[in-house]
Amino acid sequence: MRFASSASGHHGYYDGGDAPEGYIPEDQAFEYAIENEWEAVEEAVKTDLAQAWLRDGKQWLELLNIVSRHDKEQLRNAIRREVAAPPFADSDELPESQLFAVASDVARLLESSGSPYSPSCSPSDDLDWSKKLVKLTRAFREVLFLISEPVDSWMFGHHLEKPLREINLSLDERRPVLAWVRSNQKDHQFQLRTEASSTPLHSCVAGWICEFLDTHRSVLGLSVCTECGTIFVRERRDNVYCSKTCQNRVAYKRKKIFESGVLVEQKVDPAAPAAMVPGLWVSHPRLGLGRIEGVRFTNRKLRVQFKDRDFALSIPDDRTPEVVLDRLKKAGKEEPTSWEEVVDPNFMEVRVRFLQIARTLRAWEMFQPGKKTDGLPSFYRVANPTALADLL
Repeated sequence: MRFASSASGHHGYYDGGDAPEGYIPEDQAFEYAIENEWEAVEEAVKTDLAQAWLRDGKQWLELLNIVSRHDKEQLRNAIRREVAAPPFADSDELPESQLFAVASDVARLLESSGSPYSPSCSPSDDLDWSKKLVKLTRAFREVLFLISEPVDSWMFGHHLEKPLREINLSLDERRPVLAWVRSNQKDHQFQLRTEASSTPLHSCVAGWICEFLDTHRSVLGLSVCTECGTIFVRERRDNVYCSKTCQNRVAYKRKKIFESGVLVEQKVDPAAPAAMVPGLWVSHPRLGLGRIEGVRFTNRKLRVQFKDRDFALSIPDDRTPEVVLDRLKKAGKEEPTSWEEVVDPNFMEVRVRFLQIARTLRAWEMFQPGKKTDGLPSFYRVANPTALADLL
């Protein structure tokens, strides 16, 4: 960090002997930074630590990318199975040929780097270690997708539960060993460590993943390219492809989908929220093509009509109108003549799984008054589910 001298206007700091003209001693520069630029110093330290973690874990990132590229179709299968079910053949479980391909490439990486895991991780008859790496990689990719969403996403916790459980299962297999650290003038020191000789490969990788999520995520943006499966460091938050090649390939596929006629445009009236249902497709100007997974209204009311009066009650997020109505009848011991659920379309949230990521879109993002139509999403129904699944 550089500082100005009031005498000469030069910038810099000096780290030894008498400071030349225009410089200030290093200890003074350090004290100034700590007292006046603490947030910048903290950010710089975190960034340096994250970069060191990435360099030290280069082998683990390469390993994850080997698995992810072999398993890249699973990224699209999450959306394909909803489109083409039941004709769609679910491939969550990799066939043995793919597990063998993963094991072969990972074993080659471990051998070339002289890894202590090389003797125990080979493409032999037992491919269980390869299968565990696939499951862990899928979990990590899903977490990377989810943490790119806004923090108040209503589906975040629901979708996060499964991948975190898989990562924790991998961590449970770490086997600590007691190691002698060093001796000092007073006593010997020991420490519990997890070492390659006693810890399964996927557990070691899971520990590396947890270090990223726990310590480095705030300053180091990892993302997944769902076209090729590569896990990469993104330069900007909205980077969703690892290269221009992958971005162009996805654009070409999207063009084929629209030209084939498997999607038919459907007009959605913002004042008629009932038309916004799961299964409808969205074409977003920035996020691309995606399928609506869920719809939620954050402002819901139960309008109840009795013989001599009527009134409205707010419906909590975790309650159905039937539950609220049942409690109301029990409290008043009176049957209503009619009731209805009333929602405010301005308070609508739509969960969309795009081909590269999942997002929660608010009503104003889809139906912003006064905004040009070419800057807003358009909606489609599926005319040919099987053909759409093939083109994704």
